[in-house]
Amino acid sequence: MRTQLSFAPLAGIETELLAVLAADTQTSKAPYAKPQPMLLTSDAAVQAAAASVLLSGEYKAGANETVLLHAPAGVAAKRLLLVGLGKQAKATADKVRNAAGTAVRFVKPRGIRELVFALPESELLPAASCARAAVEGAFIGDFDPDTYRSDRKDQSVESFTLTAPAGVDRAALEAAFAEAIIIGESQNFTRSLVNEPGNKLTPTLLGQRAALMAAEVGLGWEVHSTEKLHELKMGAFWSVSQGSAEPPALIVLRYEPEGVSESPVLHPTDKDPSVGTPVLGLVGKGITFDSGGISLKPGDNMEKMKYDMAGGATMIGAMRAIALLKPRVRVIAVICAAENMPSGTAQKPGDVQTAMPFSADQPGKTIEVINTD
Repeated sequence: MRTQLSFAPLAGIETELLAVLAADTQTSKAPYAKPQPMLLTSDAAVQAAAASVLLSGEYKAGANETVLLHAPAGVAAKRLLLVGLGKQAKATADKVRNAAGTAVRFVKPRGIRELVFALPESELLPAASCARAAVEGAFIGDFDPDTYRSDRKDQSVESFTLTAPAGVDRAALEAAFAEAIIIGESQNFTRSLVNEPGNKLTPTLLGQRAALMAAEVGLGWEVHSTEKLHELKMGAFWSVSQGSAEPPALIVLRYEPEGVSESPVLHPTDKDPSVGTPVLGLVGKGITFDSGGISLKPGDNMEKMKYDMAGGATMIGAMRAIALLKPRVRVIAVICAAENMPSGTAQKPGDVQTAMPFSADQPGKTIEVINTD
């Protein structure tokens, strides 16, 4: 999806669809009080085009409530879509995110491939926060999980334009817009991994996808398998994977910003005054399919156990965003990917496993397996 930021007047933008937010300004709680919808834009032509529907009482500007106007008078857009935020006093950037997603999902089944989304004009809704939320919402709303459907139809939105009102801080808005693209794309990258079926995303293939992403965005990466697990004496990790014909994958992703010290960070109680740059550690569970092992799960909904690697996918997606956002902090992510399957080689209830040693002179903890799930 192409994204762009515009500062042009709303009424003059030529587009297939212009989406404008509305809120209910009614503050009375009396039982007879009716909603008072109001557009969150100062554009006079857009206000005039929507005036009749707002006055009709048919549209109440409830949260994510929509109404579509064709050929709005005085507006260059072919269609005008009103999207509600609910009560104005309770409007937040999160609701703007939901509204942007609603607008995208509204146009997709109708064959509309481009839209312009107007940032709300309200003191309660800071422009930069809403810009970030709106772009994220658009990406999330455009995500299509039906990758493998035989009758799949591509309904993706091709172009999303965010338009800002006059008088906003352009630099802040442009920064928020760029950040939101990274976050939105990284979320959808994560979702694409999570939605893969277990036979299409084995631990080995998850490692390959992580390595490919890392190479694209400039992360350091390592992907290891059975041999490395034995070398590191990762008995707990290996025991989960030993029942599967698919080998495990130990995925390590590193973000090392330029000019940042590689010295170790000392514990606050250490007496050495030298302090290195903090390291943020991320750990993700990457069980690409969890049958429960010998302690087999019930059959109902077991297909959803392909989602047991969502934690690992989230860390991979987070590392993608971190690499592109370029924070001044070192980050390392470790994802342990495996299948938990029943077989003659699987671990059994009652087995005792030994976890990875803490150090050369401090052995790992022993673990009695009561339930392999």
